[in-house]
Amino acid sequence: MLKGKTALVTGGSQGIGKAITGLFLEEGAEVFICSRDPVKAAAALVEIFRDTGRKAEFIQADVSQRPDIERVVKSVMERCGRIDILVNNAGIQEFVPFLEMDEQLWDRHFAVNVKSAFLFSQAIAKRMIPLGGCKIINMSSDSGVAPVPVPASAYCSSKSALIGLSRCIAKELGRYGVYCNAICPGGIEDTGMLESYHSTFGGKDEEDADLTALGHLGKPEDVARVALFFASELSNHVTGERIMVTGGDIMTQ
Repeated sequence: MLKGKTALVTGGSQGIGKAITGLFLEEGAEVFICSRDPVKAAAALVEIFRDTGRKAEFIQADVSQRPDIERVVKSVMERCGRIDILVNNAGIQEFVPFLEMDEQLWDRHFAVNVKSAFLFSQAIAKRMIPLGGCKIINMSSDSGVAPVPVPASAYCSSKSALIGLSRCIAKELGRYGVYCNAICPGGIEDTGMLESYHSTFGGKDEEDADLTALGHLGKPEDVARVALFFASELSNHVTGERIMVTGGDIMTQ
């Protein structure tokens, strides 16, 4: 479904990002991932190759820094001539009560979760509009729709902002062939964020599963399939939308 396409996945070395990378490779795309941690990325690339028989490329970068973003985009464009698909997946989540939260924590969430998506999307759209456009996929969260978990107001606010950014990009650039949609995962197994949440509050997968309509948590592959839909021709008349991949958790609550 993605044969001949070039994709860039931020935060592609673990969890949902790794699953998206693997599925995009299986569907024929050439995939680049960027992450701050080369050791973690190297291990992920080995696993991805083992599972798919295809190799992704790694570029080290801090996605909150404009020079790093420009370097990544320039490198991929020089090697491939285009970036057809951008997945803004990198994100952080920290738990601090609102009245105790400092400005630095707030700024850190918006730098990684929102500003990085703005900068990557802008840099790639500028280069791809003359070539016919591109598809941008922003990884938001059910936390961008409802104020859960508590206390994570900086995270929830940043993920809400990411939904708004997706709609603005879609509205403003749609006539130029630029699509932009958001995915809102709920509790997803085998992800650092769910593990961090459980270690902080002593939660369990079973308890989170009980909050869903389906009675079970999602897997990274469940989110990857929705990303494939947005990245492929199946979504050629869909833009500015969000899809909840939660097993019905917000609806149930």
